[in-house]
Amino acid sequence: MTEPLQKDVFISYRQKEPVKTWVRKQLVTALEREGLRLCIDYRDFRLGEPLIKEIARAVETCRYTLAILTPEYLESNFCDIEPIMAEHLGLESSRRRLLLIMREPCQPRVDLRSRLWLDMTRDDEFDDNIVRLAAELKQL
Repeated sequence: MTEPLQKDVFISYRQKEPVKTWVRKQLVTALEREGLRLCIDYRDFRLGEPLIKEIARAVETCRYTLAILTPEYLESNFCDIEPIMAEHLGLESSRRRLLLIMREPCQPRVDLRSRLWLDMTRDDEFDDNIVRLAAELKQL
């Protein structure tokens, strides 16, 4: 049985530098400063549980899944599952469940290219992008 929605956003990213530090130190801090409730692997996944179950729980119990697009993210077969789950749940509920951030230039697969994403490749635009992203994540 699916747990009720508990948090605003689950952050899906590839745990490789430099994006790992950017997500954990900059993105998480900025979004929480905006009052959003986040689910992120390194502090919310339960130790000893199967990783795939924790991913499914995170996607199901958050209003949005935020995928951080990088070449490494797109090369990982494992990272495919989070956007696919979020997309499926969105289709079931007839509402957006997946948002995308382009962190590093890359060529997403066709299903991701069909969506508008937020370009966060330039650090000098970070503050403006966070305001826009937070506003989107606060919508129902």
